[in-house]
Amino acid sequence: MTIVTARPGLLSHPFGERYAARIGALPGAPHAWVDGLRQSARAILGAQGLPGPKSEAWKFTSAVDLAKTPFIPANLADDIDVVDVPHNVPRIEGAVRIVTVNGIVRRDLSDAFDKIDGVSVLSLREALAAAHETLKAVIGGLASPGAYPMAAVNTAYMADGFVIQVAKNVQTTRLHLISIGAAGAEPVSFHPRSVIGVAAGGNVALVETHVGLPGHSYFSNPVTEAVVGQGGVLKRYVMVDEDADAFHGSVSAVSLAARATYEDFRLCLGGRKVRQDIVVNLEGEGGNAQIHGAYALARSDHADISTFIDHAVPCCTSAQEFKGVVAGKSHAVFQGRIRVAKDAQKTNATQSHKGLFLNPGPVIDCKPELEIFADDVQCAHGAATGEVDEGQLFYLMSRGIDPDTARGLLIAGFVEGATEKISDEPVRAAFVGAIETWLKRRLAEAVAL
Repeated sequence: MTIVTARPGLLSHPFGERYAARIGALPGAPHAWVDGLRQSARAILGAQGLPGPKSEAWKFTSAVDLAKTPFIPANLADDIDVVDVPHNVPRIEGAVRIVTVNGIVRRDLSDAFDKIDGVSVLSLREALAAAHETLKAVIGGLASPGAYPMAAVNTAYMADGFVIQVAKNVQTTRLHLISIGAAGAEPVSFHPRSVIGVAAGGNVALVETHVGLPGHSYFSNPVTEAVVGQGGVLKRYVMVDEDADAFHGSVSAVSLAARATYEDFRLCLGGRKVRQDIVVNLEGEGGNAQIHGAYALARSDHADISTFIDHAVPCCTSAQEFKGVVAGKSHAVFQGRIRVAKDAQKTNATQSHKGLFLNPGPVIDCKPELEIFADDVQCAHGAATGEVDEGQLFYLMSRGIDPDTARGLLIAGFVEGATEKISDEPVRAAFVGAIETWLKRRLAEAVAL
């Protein structure tokens, strides 16, 4: 396997000349700006490699296994036959399903999405072929390849994805983007890129479910860049329930105009190594960012959620609340960074993380950060970890509930409590159902709860 040599302290990676030579024609070739972006990202990737143990942002998440896996481009895996959506993907009321397999849009598995009132949905390939004007201004502008390693890999090799445009004052459209990962005889990687634009007063809910089929390792590496116009509302609900041998790295970067709202909820239920970067830039007064989530991990699963909320202007609000449980030998990470600029007076920003250990052995790392350069603000953060409350357990058992059921009820109540932050009721119901399924599956597999 040909690898690229990185600077000392960083990791060499498998996405070098051998990988590039085998990936084939990528969309956007006729456009000089796309080619320039790709070349720039590959140069950054070649110089920086993947983050090593000395990288502060990745100190809790090792990329060694990812760096050592000899991935091939997903389009070379001709021994994969996905004929249906996996049964663990929930049906969400009123949502239009749009399915990708290894990052490529599969219309035969999707609902019709070409004629949604007030909403334009194109595959990235279609949008680049049509020279979509929005793309040049957005791609690479929010998710910087220089700042985010997964964005560098994605920018270099993005092959498909979505361009979603919500028209002015369009209200409450719900889309369900389903990503299915599948490897054949060799590990594969895919790098979907999505661009979302919500015009002034628009309102859209995007649900994402990332799942995988058992087999060899795969690397799902989606990047999303979103711009929300004045008074617009973008809701994103992302569920990651990857296969036990899967890698998942994602970057979501969002820009909010005046009085715009971004609601984001992450539910992570598994994957060999999961890293999600969430970046929100509050660029107009009155902006509101609600970033919440939950995780439930077992086996040797690893999940890292890292957020950066940038309060660049006055009178904006942000809130972050994450809860999770860890069992087996799993490892959960939450890193939350809030920056309040010098002129961003009247900022209100909060951050909270609570973790629950279900047995000895798993690890939770939490790193909250506040960078405050203004003096008229309200900012707070808190973090706590612990075990199942024995007093509450005794109370339930004293009411005739057997120990296993009582313990399951307490765990479910703790994790599902986080889903109260989901304002979309059908989505909340689907996520609660997924958490309950996870608990039943863990009990069936005899993981200590």
